[in-house]
Amino acid sequence: MEREQVIKLTDLPVRTDRADILRMMDLREDSPIYEEVLEEYEDIREELEAMCSPAVLIRFGKIPESGERAAFVLCTVGGKLGKYSTEQFQKGDCLKGMLADSAADSMLFHLEEPMQQVLKEECARRGVGISRRMEAPADMPMERQMLIFEETQAERELGMGISTGYMFDPVKSQGIIFLLTEDPEVFRVQHDCSKCPRLNCPLRRTEAVCVTVKDKEGACTAEVKPGQSVLEALAQAGEYFAAVCGGNGHCGKCRVRLLEGHLDTTPEDRVVFSAEELAEGWRLSCRAYPKENITIELPQGRDETYEVVMEYGSEAGACAGTEENSAAAEEAYGIAVDIGTTTIAMQLIDLKTGAAAASYACINRQRRYGADVISRIQASCDGKGDALQKSIREDLSSGIGELIQKAGISWKSVARAAIAGNTTMIHLLMGYDCSTLGVYPFTPVNIDLIESNLQELLGNSLPRVPASVLPGISTYVGGDIASGILCCGMDQSDKISMLVDLGTNGEMAAGNRERILTASTAAGPAFEGGNILWGTGSIPGAISRVAINGDAVSVETIGGGVPTGICGTGVVETVSELVRNELVDETGLLDEEYFDDGFPLAQTADGKQIVFTQQDVREIQLAKAAVRAGIETLLMRCGITAEEVDTLYIAGGFGFQLDVKKAAAIGMIPPVLAAKAKAAGNTSLGGAVQYLLNPGARERIVELARNTGEMNLSGDPDFNRFYMEQMMFSEEEE
Repeated sequence: MEREQVIKLTDLPVRTDRADILRMMDLREDSPIYEEVLEEYEDIREELEAMCSPAVLIRFGKIPESGERAAFVLCTVGGKLGKYSTEQFQKGDCLKGMLADSAADSMLFHLEEPMQQVLKEECARRGVGISRRMEAPADMPMERQMLIFEETQAERELGMGISTGYMFDPVKSQGIIFLLTEDPEVFRVQHDCSKCPRLNCPLRRTEAVCVTVKDKEGACTAEVKPGQSVLEALAQAGEYFAAVCGGNGHCGKCRVRLLEGHLDTTPEDRVVFSAEELAEGWRLSCRAYPKENITIELPQGRDETYEVVMEYGSEAGACAGTEENSAAAEEAYGIAVDIGTTTIAMQLIDLKTGAAAASYACINRQRRYGADVISRIQASCDGKGDALQKSIREDLSSGIGELIQKAGISWKSVARAAIAGNTTMIHLLMGYDCSTLGVYPFTPVNIDLIESNLQELLGNSLPRVPASVLPGISTYVGGDIASGILCCGMDQSDKISMLVDLGTNGEMAAGNRERILTASTAAGPAFEGGNILWGTGSIPGAISRVAINGDAVSVETIGGGVPTGICGTGVVETVSELVRNELVDETGLLDEEYFDDGFPLAQTADGKQIVFTQQDVREIQLAKAAVRAGIETLLMRCGITAEEVDTLYIAGGFGFQLDVKKAAAIGMIPPVLAAKAKAAGNTSLGGAVQYLLNPGARERIVELARNTGEMNLSGDPDFNRFYMEQMMFSEEEE
């Protein structure tokens, strides 16, 4: 190959990446100086970009000793940024100095794209490819930088220099040798982070590593791709975790124990785990980014076996045996589905008798992306919409398959399906854009009745069984509440009733056939064990009943087993008992004796103390105040008093097990309503069943969804007043 001319590129775009810069400075959103750094960066960004003088030199030639053909490349952003950074450090302005230094690295990193594009074009013109990329000191000695400097004629072309230690001047420069091959299809130009000596480089990208998971079922493996956390890799591999905080390192629910290999200890790990637990290998999988193959163990008592309520108080059975259903085929079944934020419940309904031929329930595995609708919306907007849709489709498909198998029927016997769920869950199922759900004015894409079929809805090979997605009322009062109103018959009753569905959101409705008004209040995940130190879902071993008498504490767990944590009803009962025993005062302050370490409730199988902390009290304090304020404001807007309400239907799995008297004792429910309370169970599922059985239900739910009003509690002065008043734990008279 003849000695060629130097290819000089100077008319190049200047590009910085804010995310890169923040990673280089090891800054996260929860850092106390995060906002300050962002503000400073935006103030000087244009100034920094103006200092950049990007240039790339490329020359094709040969390596002297071996005669191998190669392309010698030198990239630089010039010397002004380096000088500016040094000056700022000398002045004592370390923040500007660090920003300038990180910005220069980011600009240099982003020269790769135009450099590689030109390199590809030049290789194609010569009919060659690239077999290997070499950088000092990982792939070649530092002395080779002198060869790159000379071959690219960097001094003549750009006025650059090189030190006796073979460092380029300016330092924000990079030298690369690409070995050529006769095969033009080969083009291996990417940097190999696995060979780079900068092990702590925040931009480090390595080949995928393997995580082996061991539990009581045996062992399985998952691939952790570059930039993935262990939590994300396990989610892709089908392993389930309830990442209540959406994988942001706050809730501590995605814990794993390292058995082999190495995982760095992060600041979030040190907050969640004790020094002893860290030494035992406990880590948060959402913060774990392995650089080598690892083996981990999953904790026992995870909420894969969540107790899901299938019961519902409904007039649905009265709809069986109608003329339309009796005229159906000899065997005719319908599938009723409730998609909850936490759980999914399904029933196969005999359309002739109204009886459930089979039932199925499972965790909504979207929970790995966060416990509440806000975190799911955020995950969808962060590019995980397809993964969320795939997750719910898989859950529904496997659940429907289980129903068919349990009942021992064929698909030919399935006549129709009805699906209810809150607005966010339906948006994720349909693959809608969720970006408008979480920002004012909170506009949904579609909350109307959707007539489709299972094959289209679930995107697989299921038969094209007609399926209806029940309509919603608004963004935060969805089809599950419309279905609940249908189930309880509120829209056809002369008596005034109230429906309250307690979960991460507290949705409620009040009224009768003349008028129904709804509202939604953000109760948070405390009622489902979220944000509670020892909180867990309704799983075997979860403390669900608590009694405190003096120094004696007695607890009951789901399934009667050894305690593993505290579920939502256990949380309410604990606070109620602490208040009754004057261990928590009216302001929510825990007794001084337990303020630092928490109040001990029970011990786990391995002897760890399950405690209820001051922060836990605050979590339930906020949640109960939000629910009570919502109830009071809704009654006020409806122009009715609690005494005028005939029945309070408490819906949802949490409400089904709730001790209403203890809920009233902490001020979550007005005492006068507590006496009228009825555990209604899964009214969303019940409404879907009624939709399948009652020929007039379609028109009813469309009409009630259209005519039911919504009250916006956000910014409502009365709601805010009630909220502050109900924060206290003062006793109330019925």
